Amino acid sequence: MSDPLVVRCPPAEAAWILHPPVDPWGDGYVAAMPVELHDEGLSARGEVKLSWPTQAEEPDLVAFLQGLADDWRGWDGERGWRSLDGKLRITARHDGKGHVSLGGALRGHSLSPDAWLARVFITVEAGEQLSSLVAELRSHLRVLPT
Repeated sequence: MSDPLVVRCPPAEAAWILHPPVDPWGDGYVAAMPVELHDEGLSARGEVKLSWPTQAEEPDLVAFLQGLADDWRGWDGERGWRSLDGKLRITARHDGKGHVSLGGALRGHSLSPDAWLARVFITVEAGEQLSSLVAELRSHLRVLPT
C-alpha cells in the first residue's frame, strides 16, 4: 500500500491528507478514499467515494485540478468539484496574482444539513506548484488496489 498524499502550503499549518483509494466492492467503478483535513486545532476525517473511470480516462478529481493548472493565468469566479457521494467538495478561486485558493470541505457521515462540516483552505502557486500537485495526485490515484 502506498503512503498518503499530503497537500500543504508551508508555513501554514493547513493540510489535506488523501489516503490511497481502495475498491470496496471489487467492481472497478467506485473507489473509497479516506480523507483528513487539518488546520489550527481542527482535525476531520471521513471516507469519500470517487467514481473510477476506465483505463483510458483519468479520475475526475485529477481532471478538475488539471483544468485549473491549464488555466494558470486565471479565471473569474469559483470552480468546484465534488466526490461521488458529495462528502468532499473542493472549490478553487484564482486571485489574479498567480495564486489559487483551494477550499476542501469534508462533510460527516450524513448528508443532512445538520451534519458536521470541516473546511480547510490551502493556497498554491498557480504555475509549477499546482502542476506538481496534479502530477502527485495522478501518480497517487494511478493504481487502484483491490
